[in-house]
Amino acid sequence: MDNSPIIRFRLDREIAERAHRMAAERGLELPDIMRMMLTKAVRIGDFSIDQEQPARDRPPESRSALAYEPRYWADALAALDAEAALAVLHQAIADRTAWLDEGLASRKPDLKRLETVRNERDEACELLASFDPKNTAAVAKILDRFSPDSNEGPAPEAQT
Repeated sequence: MDNSPIIRFRLDREIAERAHRMAAERGLELPDIMRMMLTKAVRIGDFSIDQEQPARDRPPESRSALAYEPRYWADALAALDAEAALAVLHQAIADRTAWLDEGLASRKPDLKRLETVRNERDEACELLASFDPKNTAAVAKILDRFSPDSNEGPAPEAQT
């Protein structure tokens, strides 16, 4: 912190004295407290302080895990992405199997669309068979390709 700027500001004497006492009760110096508070505010991108409720009465925080220190969450987020990719693959296979069944049961099956759906299902089955949860590129590809946000779906005539 050799290149760190020194920040000075004025504060009401009573508040400063109480803040020094509070810091001392925790075994810290007031500048340490200020550094911690500013560091957290910058990390989460929010200066809000709930002034109306004491700390023990505040509701639990509802920030995303991404708002916290990434190094602590990287492994957990990667595992969650891998779990989501597996679920998305299983759902894609089930959906496409149902679309094939519905398409084949119709009076005039759209053979071109059924071939596309079969190819998509086969692709999902191949990805599932070779799935490696530690391969983040493969996990991202699966989530991109088959997640509900990817706008994939049955042919318009198969939708209800």
